[in-house]
Amino acid sequence: MDITLEDLSLSERIGQVLCFGWQDNTPEEARTVSAHARALVEEMLVGGVVLLGRNVDAANPQQIRATIADLQRLSRIPLFIAIDQEGGTVNRLRAPFHEFPGNMALGATRNADYAYRQAQAQARELLALGVNWNFAPVMDVNNNPDNPIIGVRSYGADPQLVAEMGTAAIRGYQQTGLLACAKHFPGHGDTSVDSHLALPVIPGDRRRLESVELVPFRAAIAAGVGAIMSTHILFPALDTERPATISRAILTGLLREELGYDGLVITDCLEMKAIADTVGTARGAVEALKAGADMVLIAHTLEVQRSAVQAIREAVEGGELPEERLNEAVSRVLSAKRRFLSALPPAEGDPWLNPEHDALEQEIARASITVVKSAPNEGYRLRKGETLALVSAHHSLPKLAEEIRRHQQNVIIVQLDPALPDEQVREALQEVVSVQQCLVATSPPEPWSDASIDQTKQAELVKALHQQFGERLVAVALREPYDIRHFPDVDNYLCTYGYRPCSLRALADALFGQFEPAGRLP
Repeated sequence: MDITLEDLSLSERIGQVLCFGWQDNTPEEARTVSAHARALVEEMLVGGVVLLGRNVDAANPQQIRATIADLQRLSRIPLFIAIDQEGGTVNRLRAPFHEFPGNMALGATRNADYAYRQAQAQARELLALGVNWNFAPVMDVNNNPDNPIIGVRSYGADPQLVAEMGTAAIRGYQQTGLLACAKHFPGHGDTSVDSHLALPVIPGDRRRLESVELVPFRAAIAAGVGAIMSTHILFPALDTERPATISRAILTGLLREELGYDGLVITDCLEMKAIADTVGTARGAVEALKAGADMVLIAHTLEVQRSAVQAIREAVEGGELPEERLNEAVSRVLSAKRRFLSALPPAEGDPWLNPEHDALEQEIARASITVVKSAPNEGYRLRKGETLALVSAHHSLPKLAEEIRRHQQNVIIVQLDPALPDEQVREALQEVVSVQQCLVATSPPEPWSDASIDQTKQAELVKALHQQFGERLVAVALREPYDIRHFPDVDNYLCTYGYRPCSLRALADALFGQFEPAGRLP
């Protein structure tokens, strides 16, 4: 790529610091180069686009590849094509692509080679489509069990474990040719507020931040991570007034000057309410660039995107955003493009059909299954031939039942409403009264769901089932491992760290003695 800063007009330079997404009136339009997508590239001259779930039909990889190629043809300067393909709960691409276990599952294996190999496999699948930037890995230390948005997306609560696993993933992505992005700087783990919905505050002092939040990011920088994503969180120990994304003290003072990072810095989406409902998205774009960000991410709304572009232009022309700062940001974007886009392999093939990826996905899932508590004599195991009930208010229960039925057909399935109405729960308890063994699957609230499970009633259900079944009850946490806080007396408790198909299959195999679970709480 031979484009230089001097070759670019002001409009082109502003465009290079933009990473925007698009949406449209129908699913079909959102998956093609629609009028909105065309406006991003031809009108706003963006440096990158981000693919969300609405933009991809995983069942049609050729269409995804064609859309990306069409976007690239419209742009004079090669585009970053970004996606969130973390593994686990956050995957824009579903089957036939490999969803892989999430980060906390990897943490439970204690095997950094799994993180490396999984990242390599993910990179091969993304590059074959034309995707060249993954917004991963998550480098947050999940030291708050009530965190509503990070949770199993983190490798765990140990900063050193997060650093080890995350840097292995970075190497896996980048050695395969895919730009990685460590997120969410300087840390989103110790909060009980979702920054999509409000502005969180992490009150720890500087010493605590140095010993926890910053450990993985220091390691990521040392590993040569190509990009870092900022978070919309207030850290009073670092800046008493401004969240990290718009804080010069954090993005320039801490990240650039103290930690010595000279790679690409991109914001998290500025349409998240932590920014949109405070300074506003357009103003937030200007403030983020002034603070030291190199790219601003605005993923959804065309009018908001146009307003941000205009705000940046006015800030440059009025002298509020020094042209030197804009040029510095553009130079980093171009440098990252030279590093990662100059020698990309052609977008071809179908590595998502590679049986080695199948095997790796299942191997990692098996290695992650964790037995936290077990009654004597492997009491967590289900016994073939005995009547069995599966009970849950979680939407993944039918898929879990499919996996259980590979081992035993005689199964009663009790799917409950997430609100767990009293009458329905009473009927469920009566329905399983003559059953010999029971598995109950639990989950914390899911912020992306319109019907989160009632946590109080879920705990009451587990306690009632435990009273009924005693040691013949097996409780399984389908996501974060912390559910047992609400029913500590259960005799058998397992963790899967996610409910993607590979994890549900591994759970079923463990419950029926196909392998010895060796995962450890991360």
